[in-house]
Amino acid sequence: MTATEEMPAGLYVAATPIGNLRDITLRVLDALKSADLIMAEDTRKAGLLLKHFEISNALKSFRIHRMREDTEYALRELAAGKSIVFVTDAGTPGISDPVSHLIREIRQRKLSVPVIPLPGASAMTAALSVSGWQANPSVFAGFLSPKSGKRRKSLEQMREFDGVIVIYESVHRIDRLLEEIVQILPDRPVLVGREITKIHEQFIEIPPGGPIPDFVRKGEFTVLVGRPDDGK
Repeated sequence: MTATEEMPAGLYVAATPIGNLRDITLRVLDALKSADLIMAEDTRKAGLLLKHFEISNALKSFRIHRMREDTEYALRELAAGKSIVFVTDAGTPGISDPVSHLIREIRQRKLSVPVIPLPGASAMTAALSVSGWQANPSVFAGFLSPKSGKRRKSLEQMREFDGVIVIYESVHRIDRLLEEIVQILPDRPVLVGREITKIHEQFIEIPPGGPIPDFVRKGEFTVLVGRPDDGK
């Protein structure tokens, strides 16, 4: 499908850049230009992306705090034969955002609505690709609990996992998370990706058991915890 072709009805799950806007794919651009409706986790961020690429198609928010209402709206539009492109704040939808709820409703209700992935940027795969570690197996833990006790319990449960652990974290808790990883998983190396694909991109290596080097505490973080053998 190109921007000049009619877009078949369905839900298109489109990956958007996590930083550098040139990482968008041609296929995603065509879909955004052709869709009947674009739904976004945050219309402000999506609006900046659409403005950059001079796309003016209809845009509607899909709000976590109004999940049921927005899900029913999307399902009505899809039932009417519309094409909807869903984008998250950045990266691949369905990894750590609300589109999974909409897709689950489509599958549970057994609706004849195609769900089409439009792959592209992902902080998780970007970080794994430059780790130098064998990524198979790996487990995506996403954002752990903001509460220290629950976060520590999650890390303790992953002690026996013989693979790479992928964690997302905010600037507000990155120090506490790294300290807990070093304490609970002291035999594993850590690679921290900061602001991946952006101007101030940085990768910080932490040897098994620390020490944690000094780095800028700004931006978004992807933390990889390797196997014990990866630190040798």
